[in-house]
Order: sequence, then structure tokens, then C-alpha cells
Amino acid sequence: MPMNKEQFKNTQPIVYRTLSNALKKNRLAHAYLFSGPKGSPKKEVALLLAQSIACSHRDEDGFACQTCDSCQRIANEESIDFFWKHGIHYKKVIKDPFSNQSKTIVSSRIKKSDIVELQSFFEATSAEKDNTRVFILEDYDQATPEASNSLLKFLEEPQPGIYGILVADEVNNVLPTIQSRCQSIVFRPPSVHDLYVSLKDEMSDEKANMLAHSRYTYEEAVEIAADPQFEVIEQAAKNYRKHWQSWQSIVDMQTQIFVPKSPLCDKTWIRVWIQWLLFLIKQDTELSLATRVDLELILVEAIDTLRMPVDLGLFLDCVYAQIRKVVQNERR
Repeated sequence: MPMNKEQFKNTQPIVYRTLSNALKKNRLAHAYLFSGPKGSPKKEVALLLAQSIACSHRDEDGFACQTCDSCQRIANEESIDFFWKHGIHYKKVIKDPFSNQSKTIVSSRIKKSDIVELQSFFEATSAEKDNTRVFILEDYDQATPEASNSLLKFLEEPQPGIYGILVADEVNNVLPTIQSRCQSIVFRPPSVHDLYVSLKDEMSDEKANMLAHSRYTYEEAVEIAADPQFEVIEQAAKNYRKHWQSWQSIVDMQTQIFVPKSPLCDKTWIRVWIQWLLFLIKQDTELSLATRVDLELILVEAIDTLRMPVDLGLFLDCVYAQIRKVVQNERR
């Protein structure tokens, strides 16, 4: 969905003003490093900047209209002037602009081969317009050293009309030599209250509160809440919370919700389920402080574990068992 530029302006005023001035004065850096905490709209702004560089119908602040053919082609990854290496947990079906065939993209840690692919992508085709091309490398703080060394050579001799945007959560994990060749754009953490206020016009107060506290961006929160699966996961978390001390609750989760190879047995929805549990626990005044702390620790560690390759069935069974042990002790 198109980025809410007014939301961007209000929540990230320094970033907004910096990029706006560069776009209006045509003084763009050849490479940017977007960094900041999870939940800040780094990748959404990266896409908006890529669209803005190519758009012929920019607004008074220099940003893309997001609706013209050029903007839509970039948003749908159909432009031969745009290359986007997605984050390490990204999975999406897109249309190949050359063959018009659909293909599934399952992304992984950025490797040297990805940088070679980037270089080949731009060398193999002619620019559609004004010799302007843009690439986005997401989760760049997870890139391999070989990838960074290869990209460094690419950045040291910038080609006219090619703009790069690196997106990273932890800027300290990016090589200093890469940092020195990029203009640093630092995003501030989103305010939970501001995000909640914005979201409650789109959904129920409870949903807005949970998504805001889970540090989604505005765009991510609206998109995920609109998915019918979100309601299923919400109700599953609430039902599980009522009976999580029983074995039957675990059986219900295994046979009705996170069934192996089903659409819900996916890292995205498992993460949302965990986030719902965290939210419900924080609101639960009947649990002792010690139990709440133990449960929150289990769930926060579970979210961290989901960043790694795991057997989801075994992972979930471990989470269920840990939770049951804690709540059983609470009842004694």
C-alpha cells in the first residue's frame, strides 16, 4: 500500500526534511544508509525515495505521487531501473518484467552473489528514463563480509544516475568503509502513543494498542490487520490464554491453528500470535509479577529465535511446554 506521507512527516520530521531538501534541490547522494530501530519505517521510506527519484509528478515537498505508472512499476518491482534485495525473512510472489511469469522470491542473508547480481542487473539493460536507476539492499547489517567487500568496489566508483539505499537495524554491524561512502539517515524510534492514535481510526482500540506496542510501522500494522488471518490469530491467542495450563489447549493449537504446512504455520503469523500473548499478559492483573516476567522472557526469546532457521513444529512445542510449566507453578 502507498506510504502515508503525512504520517511520515509527523513521525520522522528530520528524515522527512532531509530527503525533501535533497529531492527539491536535486542534490541526492549516490548512496544512503538508512538505520534505526525495528519498527521505524526504513524500508517504506526507502521505497518512497526510490519512487521519488523516478517520478515525474512529485508533490511540493519533492516526494513521489505513488500513483503514476512509474511509481506503480517500482512498487510492484516491475521496473528494469529498480533492484530490491529484500530482508532475510522475506517471501513474496512477483511478476518477472521480462518473461511476464510469476515467481516466488524467498530471500536470505545478502551474499557476494547478490551484489554480483545487482551489478549484472544494471549492466544487462538500458535505463527506461533519464539514465536513472535505484537499488535497495534491505537488512544490510546481516550482509556477509564478502558481500560488503564486493559492494565497496561498486560504491567507490559511483556511476552517474545510479542511487543506492542500504537499510540496517544495527549500523554498527555495517563496515565503516561502507558507512563512509553513504549519507547516513538515522530514524528515531516510533512513539507507541502516536502510532496507537493513528491506528485506532483504522481498527479497534485493542488491535491498535497491540500493534503499536509490537512496534509495527503504520503501513505494516494497517496491512496485517486487514488480513483475515489476523482475526484468526487474535482469537487463537485469546483462547489459548484462557486454557494454557491444559494439555488440550496445546492439542488445539497443534491441530486447529498451527497445523504443519498450513498457511498459518508461518513465521509471520507465529510472531503475531506471540505478540498477542505478550500484549494479553501485560494487561493481565491476575498473574503475579514474577509469572508475568517469566512468561514475557519466554516469548521475547521466542521472537528472537524466529529470526533463525528453525523447525516450526518443534519450536512451538517448546514454547507451549515452557509456558505450561510457568503457569502450572503459578497455580501451586
